[in-house]
Amino acid sequence: MKSLPARSSRGMTLVELLVAMVIGLFLILTVVSVFVTTTASSRVSVLTAQMNEDAALAIELLQEQIRLSGYSGQNAGTRNFTGVPLLGCDGGFTAASATNPFNQLICAGGNGPDALSIRYEATDLNSGVNDNGLPVDCTSAGIAAAIQGNGANASIADNRFYIENDPGNANTPTLYCRGSNGAGGFNPRSALIPNIEDLQLRYAVTRLSAEGQLMPQQVTAHVDASAPVLGNNALNWSRVAAVHICLVARSAQPVPLGDNQVADVGRFVDCNDVVQNRVDRFLRRSYRTTVFLRNARPAVPATFQLNGAVVQNPYRHMNVAN
Repeated sequence: MKSLPARSSRGMTLVELLVAMVIGLFLILTVVSVFVTTTASSRVSVLTAQMNEDAALAIELLQEQIRLSGYSGQNAGTRNFTGVPLLGCDGGFTAASATNPFNQLICAGGNGPDALSIRYEATDLNSGVNDNGLPVDCTSAGIAAAIQGNGANASIADNRFYIENDPGNANTPTLYCRGSNGAGGFNPRSALIPNIEDLQLRYAVTRLSAEGQLMPQQVTAHVDASAPVLGNNALNWSRVAAVHICLVARSAQPVPLGDNQVADVGRFVDCNDVVQNRVDRFLRRSYRTTVFLRNARPAVPATFQLNGAVVQNPYRHMNVAN
């Protein structure tokens, strides 16, 4: 039997082995790089989706409450609730005003997140009820019925929304709510939606109406939450045609950079239309909507008859004390 040539039986040379190792290492690094990039992109997508969901929930909640502002049933043709439907505060409420009566709310001022107090008659149809059959506030706590000026028993919601850090969740900025218990006090506050950093309010207002004339419908200005033109007066607040909401939500956790730069990840436009650049690797985005006040200002004003007399201003019920 013939033996194989000596050249056919020899192994790989050192050069060939090194080349094979380099090629293998390159393939491994390529696979690892693709895996890391894909994982980072997937993580960013998950955090972005969660941020959008938090913001959507916050917007939907505030929209629902603002639309309810000023809602009232009637007793013998007289509204059960005739007070100021809502009040905003630049920079939020002061600590002392968190449980103050509505007409004694104090605004903190400054550039911090705004706060909003919303009032309406709460019923089982617009608020749900607790185990005791009482309508509930924004924390799902009961609101006791109180006797109103027209002699009717009504549960008046006074829901106050503001942003604070949640100490039970690593000081995460959170949208909170505190609601009236209907008996002169307030139910404990409740953390509603985490990762909401900012809330800014502006109002679309008309000119002031004159007695005996229809309420003007044309918006003449947009004003900040604590604008002096409004104040805590029912007739002035009937000038508000709509509320513009802007909130800033952030991701629940810092995002992996991947191929991005810190400046690119942290860039967003805030509620004042100013480009911000944060370096903490949290994603942020501002979300905006405008809510029209259906109960405080009917969309189409018209004269109507009441007990045979023609009433020229259907908004006169707003011209009352607080």
